[in-house]
Parts: sequence; structure tokens; C-alpha cells
Amino acid sequence: MKRRNFVNSLIASSAVLIAGNLTVSAAQYVKKDNPTAVALRYVENAEQAERGEKMGVPGEEQICANCRFYKDPQADAAGCSLFANQLVPAEAWCAGWVPLA
Repeated sequence: MKRRNFVNSLIASSAVLIAGNLTVSAAQYVKKDNPTAVALRYVENAEQAERGEKMGVPGEEQICANCRFYKDPQADAAGCSLFANQLVPAEAWCAGWVPLA
């Protein structure tokens, strides 16, 4: 194998490994023991939370999928700006919930 081919193979392999690691780290779900999650009373299933009316929206209608901080209301799980864009399920809830504008 020529040195040039070896170097090109090494670079390509490194790029694949780096890209794979970035994808894994970007797709992490919020952990229940995350300090922000604890402070905001985060739950993965909104039905388990005590949700009162907030900003004119009844508690039972408050879920991450209809929150201003949720990145993709159509997704089953998406990033949330309150949790550094870590993934949260659409049916989750936290005390930071704010309705979509």
C-alpha cells in the first residue's frame, strides 16, 4: 500500500469515527437526575405531573410538543432549549412549559 493511500484511508476512517461520536452525543435523552430536570420537575410522561392552568392553557393540555422551547412539535422526541437541546419525548412535561406563540 502506498503511503498516500494509507494516509487517505486513515483520514477517512477518522472522519467516520468522529461523525459517529457527534451523532451519539447529539441524540442523548435528558436524564431524570439532571439538575435542570430536577429543578423543573421534569417527567417523561406529562400525565404523571401535577399541572395546573398556566397562561390560559389547562394543565392536561400542557406537553413538550406544544411548548415554545421544543424544537420539533411533529416529532416523537426532539431537542429542548431548556435542557441544552437534549432529547425529550413529545409527551413529557416540565415546569418551564410555555405555550407556542
